[in-house]
Amino acid sequence: MAVTMASFCMSLDGFVARRDNSVGPLFDWYQGGDVEVPMVGYPVKFRVAKASADYLTRLMADAARSAFVCGRRVFDYTHGWGGNPPGGGKAFVVTHRPPPADWPREQLAPFTFVSNVADAIEQAKSAGDGNVGVSGPAIAQQCLNLGLLDELRIDLVPVFLGEGVRYFENITTAKPELERVEVVEGVGVTHLRFRVHR
Repeated sequence: MAVTMASFCMSLDGFVARRDNSVGPLFDWYQGGDVEVPMVGYPVKFRVAKASADYLTRLMADAARSAFVCGRRVFDYTHGWGGNPPGGGKAFVVTHRPPPADWPREQLAPFTFVSNVADAIEQAKSAGDGNVGVSGPAIAQQCLNLGLLDELRIDLVPVFLGEGVRYFENITTAKPELERVEVVEGVGVTHLRFRVHR
């Protein structure tokens, strides 16, 4: 069954980034072990503990067949991953602004710019195997509010950021029921996976 899934590293006090969108210590665990895990579609390699490697390998296998939806803030902050979105497939950017004028056309090829979340999710489902990865807390929040999210994954990092961008800042709909389906204890991180019941 196809799944629309959001996955973020989150601090104990609920933040996924600082005010300037940097992640600080939230990503430290990606280099805190001795098992190498290549990121699908993007030239980055993680070095994590064995439990996290097993978990990430499964996540990457799903991402390799999936399309990807993100917001313009994530697209701009990552510089569009240099034209190589995570997963290596099609990516859909939710924005009201046109694509960057200074980008080479070939780097924009994997990206489609869409004006609303619901259309982006629908197009992403058609572009891949039906599975959709969601990136950016504002996009994840909109998906939850619209009943479009099937799964939440949280890589819980034992730090406090104190302020910044919250994962669940603007949940306006009736609170969805979450079913915990997996807990994986890594080193410097605990991986949590929840099914969203609507």
